[in-house]
Amino acid sequence: MSLWEENIAVIREQNPWWVSGTVPADLAGSVRRVYYETIIEHLASQREILLLEGPRRVGKTTLIYQTINRLLASVKPDHILYVSVDDPYLKRETLFKDIQGYFEHFVARQDLRSAHETFYVFLDEVTALEDWELYVKRYYDLKFPFRFVCTSSAAAFLKKRSRESLAGRISAIQVYPFCLSETIRLRGMGENLARAHARLRDVWAAFYGDPHIRRLHADLREVEREFGAVLLDELPTRLYLLEGGFPEYILAQSERYKDRYFLESVVDRTLFHDIGPVFGTTDLHLLQRLFLYSNNQSGALMNISEASRNLGAPYSTVASYLRCLSAAGLLYLLPKFASSVEAEAKSLERVYAIDPGLYLSLARIRPADLDRTGGWGRLAEISVLAELKRHDLRAIHYWRERDREVDFVVESGGALIAIEVKFGTGPLDLDREGFRGLEYFTRRFSPATRIIISRDTYELHDERTLVVPLRLFLG
Repeated sequence: MSLWEENIAVIREQNPWWVSGTVPADLAGSVRRVYYETIIEHLASQREILLLEGPRRVGKTTLIYQTINRLLASVKPDHILYVSVDDPYLKRETLFKDIQGYFEHFVARQDLRSAHETFYVFLDEVTALEDWELYVKRYYDLKFPFRFVCTSSAAAFLKKRSRESLAGRISAIQVYPFCLSETIRLRGMGENLARAHARLRDVWAAFYGDPHIRRLHADLREVEREFGAVLLDELPTRLYLLEGGFPEYILAQSERYKDRYFLESVVDRTLFHDIGPVFGTTDLHLLQRLFLYSNNQSGALMNISEASRNLGAPYSTVASYLRCLSAAGLLYLLPKFASSVEAEAKSLERVYAIDPGLYLSLARIRPADLDRTGGWGRLAEISVLAELKRHDLRAIHYWRERDREVDFVVESGGALIAIEVKFGTGPLDLDREGFRGLEYFTRRFSPATRIIISRDTYELHDERTLVVPLRLFLG
């Protein structure tokens, strides 16, 4: 059997819809992601290569299968080709040539550039192939009738050459762990409850585009009137804080499996398969220790000198490895909000876990200890930042001056939004000591709006301050 025949045989195994006309239900999943319609619209209207990037195990492959299922309603099955590029049986050195050969010999039966049809090529974990971006660029520039959709773990795509080669030819969608409404659907907790939180997501998206506090308050009240008591249920939010948004972790039944899941399936696979090969990182044991150290510090300032001493590693190595972890999408580093770029660059960054379930599991904190240790507040902060990231808000900072601070400062819609998380029990008193950081920041920078995320308090405090429960913030 020739290399071409071997590759086509492997590809046939990966494309069962060529025979059945549909994607197997176990591949397409049960929950349609929030990115689904954006992908469909892109394929219908744009030629650009589409890249889905994000951490491992967040559902990028399932998104591809859902997209293929949608296309099958109007596209011939043999016009849709999926390849899991990291399949060990593939001969990657001839992969693109074999894909072209498949369409020319079995489908179009002519030179593809003479074909008046569109062919859809889905390349999963495309960066397993060396120089993949040069092949994709070639087909794009020669105007082959391909629509490419690629997936990549975040770290693997961040080669400078890849970005430069595909400049102006590629659109990227960052895929995050499941949001609250998606976890509700995954758990089967009721479609009405899921729709309520999806509506909340739309309300907050409109607010970030045009930050007006009274309009936000009115829109949230409207959602409450529409869905009623269903939004009073705190269980979905509590479960999200405890288990986060990684679908396999949520569905796992074995506690032993869950104990190992994040380290083995997410962290170590990213360290050894993405960061190591791409960035040439040699001390992967130190990289793992630094990640676990950073995860445990979630919500704190990341002092690299202190981390260097605690880990027994050179400052420059720790600083470099921290950038690798951030580039891989394994943690978030927030810069300080400052009056100048120079002042921002000189300040310590604040480190956050990307998901509350990941943080809790790897920090080895028992849910029973959260009330005693005040851990719910940290989980709430992690979930608030995760939600801001899902809204594609790029300019997210923290602010701190001496002992005064604001958790998150967002620049959006031409305005500053100050966000403070106060997830303690009991009523909130905005005049007490705990809010002096927010008041000082307001006097100095005059944010257009201030959002205070509470456990259960909901009130329009003044013309620019809304206190809202976390359950009404998460979409």
